[in-house]
Amino acid sequence: MTVAATKTSTLAASKTAIDPLLIPRPYRVVDKVAEVADITSLHVVPVNGGPLPSFRPAQVGMIGAFGVGEAAISISSAVTCTDHHAYTIRRAGPISGALVDTPIGGVVTVRGPFGQPWPLDDVTSGTLLIIGGGLGIAPLRAAIEEAVERMAPERRVVIVYGAKRPDLLLYGADLDRWSDTGTEVALIVDDVGDEGDWTGPVGVVPDLLGSPDGVNLDWSDTTAFVCGPDVMMHFSRIALEQLGVPADRIWFTLERNMQCGNALCGHCQLGPFIVCRDGPVVRSDRIARFHSIRDL
Repeated sequence: MTVAATKTSTLAASKTAIDPLLIPRPYRVVDKVAEVADITSLHVVPVNGGPLPSFRPAQVGMIGAFGVGEAAISISSAVTCTDHHAYTIRRAGPISGALVDTPIGGVVTVRGPFGQPWPLDDVTSGTLLIIGGGLGIAPLRAAIEEAVERMAPERRVVIVYGAKRPDLLLYGADLDRWSDTGTEVALIVDDVGDEGDWTGPVGVVPDLLGSPDGVNLDWSDTTAFVCGPDVMMHFSRIALEQLGVPADRIWFTLERNMQCGNALCGHCQLGPFIVCRDGPVVRSDRIARFHSIRDL
């Protein structure tokens, strides 16, 4: 074989070896939903008109703005939605700002989906307790949709969700719809703010666990999916374990730690644990000790 042929063969082999998830694909923004304050949901579809890639609840897309960068954002639409994928994004910096400023008809890039999903298939009985704080409800939304769809007499679905103020509770129409299906929904806010008509509890999310005004379950037969600020997840885990939820039935998602999505950069490493390789969904007992480290 000639040198030229060898080089051609090597290049061909390297091209076929490229993981397709490493390649950014262009997606068009077909709708934008102003959720609350500085949070927007982008609805996107492939520019080439091809089918949307399938995903599981909590899996992440690396969504990017041309010339600015990309961020790891979970897909917040239902897995059964074939019209678009939704990404719910808080304006917090240059990348997220560029993404939410993309107009309808504009183009973003998407890689993925990546990561370990919520273990919904393992929850066949007992109570599925879904705990969200603030924007943390977004990585739980697809799981809620699937759990509601699968709801059966032998399984109870309970949502505990909190935000800083009533006007910052995300997905208000969905919360009402889920409640109408028989799902139990318990809401709490840190501060009533200017909304004098709030009649619900005021406090933090863990306050609703096991309290007279909160939720009371057969804790030993409960599986919990938890997403929110680190401090909320930390104290929710402590409360759940004290109530009797087995540690191996408490699950977190750590998507906000993800950077490249491919376990290549090392920026999401927590000891031996690499979030984009081993997560973002991870069992509580594997990650609990990191919640005691300030500024994780």
